[in-house]
This record gives sequence, C-alpha cells and structure tokens, in this order.
Amino acid sequence: MAKRFSKYHGTGNDFILLMGTGERETLDVGLVQHACTRHTGIGADGLMVLWPSEQSDFHLDYYNADGQLGSLCGNGSRCAVHFARAHELFEGTTCRFEAADGLHEAHIDANGWVTVHFADATLAVEQHGGWFVHTGSPHHILEVDDVEDVSVLVDGPALRYGVYAAQNGSNINWLSQKDNAWSIRTYERGVEAETLSCGTGAVAAALYLHQTHALPSPVRLQARGGILEVGFSAQEGGFTGITLKGPATHVYDGIWPW
Repeated sequence: MAKRFSKYHGTGNDFILLMGTGERETLDVGLVQHACTRHTGIGADGLMVLWPSEQSDFHLDYYNADGQLGSLCGNGSRCAVHFARAHELFEGTTCRFEAADGLHEAHIDANGWVTVHFADATLAVEQHGGWFVHTGSPHHILEVDDVEDVSVLVDGPALRYGVYAAQNGSNINWLSQKDNAWSIRTYERGVEAETLSCGTGAVAAALYLHQTHALPSPVRLQARGGILEVGFSAQEGGFTGITLKGPATHVYDGIWPW
C-alpha cells in the first residue's frame, strides 16, 4: 500500500484517499479505524482506495470510519474522481469507475464540480414513522419543522440500532423547509456520528421531495457543509438518470505509516 495519501472533502464530508498498489486487498479494520480517528489519526469520515480495473478507469473501495467496507458513498465518489484525475487515471473530464453497487460514470465541469451518475432507484416507501429509499446506501427520511432542533446523536442511533437493526442499520436523514429552501442533516452508519454532508442521503432526500412535494429536478439541498444538487428523471415506479453534483476539495497530501 502506498504510504502517501491525500485528504479531501466534499461539502464537509471528509476522506482519506490512497492509490492501491499490487494485488487488490482488503485493509485491516484497525488500520482504517486508526487513520480515520480524529485527534490521534489523520481524521476522516471514511477512507478510499483506488485500484486498477479492467472494466473501467479505476475500482473504488470505500471504508467507513469504523474500518468496515461500506456501500456506495456519493460525496466520497466525487472526491475519488477528482483524486483519480490528479493521478492521471483518466484524461479529459469524464471517467467510469466501479463501486460497491456497480459501474458509475462521472465528469468534472469547468468549475471543478464533480457529477456522479447513480443507478436507478425505486420509489420511497413509508415505514417506521418516516420514508425509506435505497440510493446505493440505505436511507431513512424524516421531515421535521426545523433540522436545527433535532438531537441527531440521540435520535439517529435510536433508529439505526432500533427498527433498522435487522437490516444492518440505515443512515438517518432529517429535512426541513425555510423560505423555499430545504436543509438536511444526516446520521451516518459506519461513521456513527453526524456528518456535515452525505451524498447518497442528499439523493434519497431529493427523490423523496419529488415524490411527496413534487419538487422538480434538479433539487438543491443545504447540508451543514454546503450545497449539493441532485438531478433525476421520474418514471413509473421509480427514478432514472440520477446524478449528484457538488464540489470536491483537495485539502492536503501527507505520509502515513500504513
């Protein structure tokens, strides 16, 4: 494993990025946990390793801060695309990569914003006092009067380890509207904390808002770390043409004793 890493964030959702060398391997749980731990490690919501791929420009392994391989990470994927171009894994502005849920296409615009194309999604369904939709990762959506009043670190784990325990947990999202703008907060499984932004959560929220409030595509959401934009095409029974767009910011490079 290369010792050199890059630190990125996508609207405050921060990640450690590495180039995989040699045969693709699974990282040790403790190693990932140590690196992601704030104060005593590098500090991050997750860690990603980019490996060579015969099917696309690169294969992306995403690890949650708890050290376990995770499902699709929307903001992480956007950061990985930026990192991949910086390391000349593709030329131009468009690439294809493999993630936990399959093949994705992505592109970088003139302002450096990265758009990732998602797999199709089914309609959100009502359950457990809210709505559930899978957007590469599982998400429970709750609409509240004001997201700033939510006790994320209390209510999030109660749902994640309560009604969703049998499903290996779910990310929990809260939405509120003020002056025609929608805000979102997220408790992320695997991180086991609130993150400043969640890409797959923003996608889930946008699909829910179209389904229940007829918001047209694209839907813009205000996360604590910044704005994310979600595009889609509504079809009978679900959604196609789903995209997540936002900034991917390179913070710094460093060396870590992997």
